[in-house]
Amino acid sequence: MQIITKQENRILMFIKNNLDKYPESLSYDTIRDVLDLSETKVVDLLNSLQKKNFIFVDQDTKMVTYNDLDVEVKIVEDKSALKTYMLNKTEEEAYVIIQDVISQYDGYAPRYILEGALLYGELGLSTKRTYNITVALENKQLLKRVKRADGEYYTI
Repeated sequence: MQIITKQENRILMFIKNNLDKYPESLSYDTIRDVLDLSETKVVDLLNSLQKKNFIFVDQDTKMVTYNDLDVEVKIVEDKSALKTYMLNKTEEEAYVIIQDVISQYDGYAPRYILEGALLYGELGLSTKRTYNITVALENKQLLKRVKRADGEYYTI
């Protein structure tokens, strides 16, 4: 499932509803004119949709071709709502990694191992983001920091 904004959905719906007129591709000038959007807005939205693999934009010819328009989507209000949703998604992915690391260490993972798995592992989070996620999970009581004589540990 992909997460898109209302504006991105507007473009996708325009393309889907006009597949009979434009079976393989269309100019992004057409999208701009019909949807009454500024050129910079259209370029930003098309680049975002390209990153999500819905479309491909040829910058030389200004043509938009379609990759996969039938992907299941979740529509959010705007970019700030998208960021909020993605933060929650990142927390979920981090929690799965944390559970795996803690299970490898019999229920108590050393702090430096756990944070290292978030920093240098699959997610490649920044130090600030790692801290924010661990604190958020602690606040939600999904993760607990434990002090022992030989250092700090995390447990579920």
